[in-house]
Amino acid sequence: MERTKWIPSDEERAVIEVVWIQIKGACEKLKEETSAQDLQIQKMLYEIADRYYS
Repeated sequence: MERTKWIPSDEERAVIEVVWIQIKGACEKLKEETSAQDLQIQKMLYEIADRYYS
C-alpha cells in the first residue's frame, strides 16, 4: 500500500498554525505551573495524539 504525501491547503495550514499556537501556550503554562520538563510534555502530547489518531 503506497502512502501519498499530504499537502495542506492554505485554509488547513491556517488552522494548523492556530492550533499549534494554542498547544504551545498550553505547554508553556503547564511548565510554569508544574515541574514538568520538555521530555515529559513531549511524551504526554504523543500519548494524546496516539489516543485520538490511532
